[in-house]
Amino acid sequence: MDDPAKQVPPAYIPAPDPAPAPAYQGGYVPPQGGYMPPQGGYVPSQGGYMPPQTGYAPAPQQYPGAPQQQSSTNVVVVQQQPTTAVNTTYVHHTSGDHYFTLSIVLSFICFFCGSWWALLCTVPAIFFSLNAKAAEERGDMTGTQSNANISLGLNIAGIVSYVVCWVIIVIVVIVEVAVINSCVPTYDYYC
Repeated sequence: MDDPAKQVPPAYIPAPDPAPAPAYQGGYVPPQGGYMPPQGGYVPSQGGYMPPQTGYAPAPQQYPGAPQQQSSTNVVVVQQQPTTAVNTTYVHHTSGDHYFTLSIVLSFICFFCGSWWALLCTVPAIFFSLNAKAAEERGDMTGTQSNANISLGLNIAGIVSYVVCWVIIVIVVIVEVAVINSCVPTYDYYC
């Protein structure tokens, strides 16, 4: 038996070969054969949406002996809309320190050197300097200045209390040493 791919189904009747086209005599020649798809239809694009092309369509070809067609002149007016320029200005402020570094350094010094009561001034100074930074980011310049000034005042109070603390400690140590030294000769008499 023959190859099944070459067998012709029983209901299929092949179309007769088309006759050769008659010699061109001018005028319209209908297409030979079956269905011809319309020209100029949808052509899928690979790059996504393609806007319709503007301009004039190509002029139809004239064949010798064809009747002359009158063509109308179409005018396409393209008016470009005015564009508005949008200027965006970014204002970038470098945030000031607002005595934050001073507050941190004084807090460490007061903590490690034993004058912990000065921390009652330096720790709130840290919070006021952070509030000054936040006010500056919001654009509140009066809040920035007032918080920065309070932070500076608390830092100065912390320094003063630190110095006063150490002066008191030194005075107490000197007095105690003097008292101990003044009592030493009396102990010699009892021995």
